[in-house]
Amino acid sequence: MNNNYQNKPVYDFRGKHPDEDVILMLRRHWFVAVIYFSPAILFLLVIVIIQAVVGGTSMIETFPLGKGGFYLMQTILLMFWWLAMAIIWVNYYLDVWIVTTKRIINIEQIALFRREISELEHGKIQDVTTEVLGFFPTLLRYGNVHIQTAATLNRFIFKEVPSPAFVRDVIMKLQQKATDEQMRREGQILRGKL
Repeated sequence: MNNNYQNKPVYDFRGKHPDEDVILMLRRHWFVAVIYFSPAILFLLVIVIIQAVVGGTSMIETFPLGKGGFYLMQTILLMFWWLAMAIIWVNYYLDVWIVTTKRIINIEQIALFRREISELEHGKIQDVTTEVLGFFPTLLRYGNVHIQTAATLNRFIFKEVPSPAFVRDVIMKLQQKATDEQMRREGQILRGKL
């Protein structure tokens, strides 16, 4: 990730306002994908080992459904494996947090056919906290960013994103800029200039 958000890449998304630019587009850290995929990879390893041990021997004949049943069961297991891999990938890849010059958009894939999208204007941010828990998050510099609004229950969480301290700093600068702009506007209203 480029730590200088002035050199921002050009991102576009549906619902982007014409007067806003994308500053950060975040997904979970790559190591989180490795963790999510590990059980499925281990399961595939078991299938491959079973095929290597049983597939070429006479043990396959002792399988209750015979040789054809063994290969059918193996094919069904591989189909479930592909399905599990697809679901894991969708849940990993479709969780996106977008920080623009005007707001923060939280797109979270809850389940395969369930997605929550919420947004928050920078001026409504009260506090931004980072949380790095564990050995690998500390070593690889990823963690959670909690964004607290004025509402007690409304809290945005950027889960397991790279460089959480940098993300916090960018959001706090944008929040300060929005607050300063709001105070300037209120001052103009009070002075009768708007």
